[in-house]
Amino acid sequence: MTIFAIAWNEFTRLIRDNVVTTLGALILLLLTISVVTGITYYQEMAEQHAQAEEIARHQWEHQGEKNPHSAAHYGTFAFKPVTVLSVFEPGVDRYTGVSIFLEAHRQNFSAHSLAEDKDTSRRFAELTPAFIFAYLFPLLIILAGYRSITAEKESGMYRFLKSQGVSIGQLVAGKTFGLWAVILVIYIPFWLTGLLFLLFTGTLASSLPGFLLMGIIWLLYFGVIAHIAITVSALTKSSGSSMVVLLSLWILSTLLVPRLITNVASGVHPVPNTTEFYQAVRTDLLEGIDGHNPYSEHSAAFRDSVLAAHGVDDVTDLPFNFRGLMLQEGEEFEKKIYDHHFAKIDEIHRNQNRLFSMSAIFSPAIAARMSSMAVAGTDMHAFNHFSAEAEAYRIALMRELNMDLKINAVGDRAVGYTAGGDFFAQNITFTYESPDTIFINPGQLTPVLISVIWFATSILFLVVVARRKEQE
Repeated sequence: MTIFAIAWNEFTRLIRDNVVTTLGALILLLLTISVVTGITYYQEMAEQHAQAEEIARHQWEHQGEKNPHSAAHYGTFAFKPVTVLSVFEPGVDRYTGVSIFLEAHRQNFSAHSLAEDKDTSRRFAELTPAFIFAYLFPLLIILAGYRSITAEKESGMYRFLKSQGVSIGQLVAGKTFGLWAVILVIYIPFWLTGLLFLLFTGTLASSLPGFLLMGIIWLLYFGVIAHIAITVSALTKSSGSSMVVLLSLWILSTLLVPRLITNVASGVHPVPNTTEFYQAVRTDLLEGIDGHNPYSEHSAAFRDSVLAAHGVDDVTDLPFNFRGLMLQEGEEFEKKIYDHHFAKIDEIHRNQNRLFSMSAIFSPAIAARMSSMAVAGTDMHAFNHFSAEAEAYRIALMRELNMDLKINAVGDRAVGYTAGGDFFAQNITFTYESPDTIFINPGQLTPVLISVIWFATSILFLVVVARRKEQE
């Protein structure tokens, strides 16, 4: 009962504190604005995505009569859909690009990132729940908890409570529960707003597990900050010292460590620039079949092997169009080369991400943010999944086009062959849907586990400090 009384007293004291209530109301207002603008932003992007897909498909199907390989160079686009949970955690979506141009003989990087848009509404959309939770909410917790124990020391109430048989453990527990109550008073309205959004968009069933897990991750982060605030307040002699220590820890965790690790990761695992990348690709492409150069060494060797296999002396005697076969063979070879070099880039990004994940040991903010992005499907793993699906579609589409040329451009139709609109309308369609369920693979579990470790360790600190103070 004593712990409950202390918790209730702490809660009412914080609620009556004008500074705490004002900052809490401001954060709740910012959260509301961020959710509303995020919902608007999501709906706008989802509509633009649907329109872009429709336009791209319409252009492909209505390109008129054309040689299939000319159509392959004409190309089309794959557009990455926006996820529902990106309303709460946009992650890297605004920086990775929204589309990939799919064409023959070449894998392209994504383009047209939203960060390039300088429109005011886009900049305002950066005010997201994830940003508020990572940077602003901890300041509220620090402001509410920095003097939880030191205020009792400074007022003389600390000794009085001890004389009344109140243990330090009970005092620490009561203060912690009271601070948790303030956190929940602000967090629960946001959480309910998120549930209503998922309900109204018809995605509650599919997105609820991810939303709940994301909510738990942020609560773990808030708990770490709250427990550290109580611990520091118990260890320091004055409220001023407690505030200085906690603000220093906030600066280190949210500002300095992430920036430092980003620079270190970029220095230890540098990403080659676009010019270097494509120069390396071009060098390796010279070692295989060039679908547009039948006189190259490798193309000639392939032609001779095909002629020998069919027992003829000239490609015109083959029962199919050799150019279509060679174009597809070149496409397969080029894919291997591009896959090899893109895999190197992916490995560099994985190494950077691995280093960043391990740095979460020094920053609970990093652990919470990376975990949140993984759950929302807005991290690099989710983007790479989309890129891989887009590339698989590109190869499948190129195969359809080249095989049509191989099968139908035979005999009298070999010269000037064109495919009609019906053929292009029957080509496979790219239909990528972001996973609605929790999208975490084993490689992304590190920051989630570190978040749990931070939470458990912060509780351990509280217990150790309470026992130490009992012995003084």
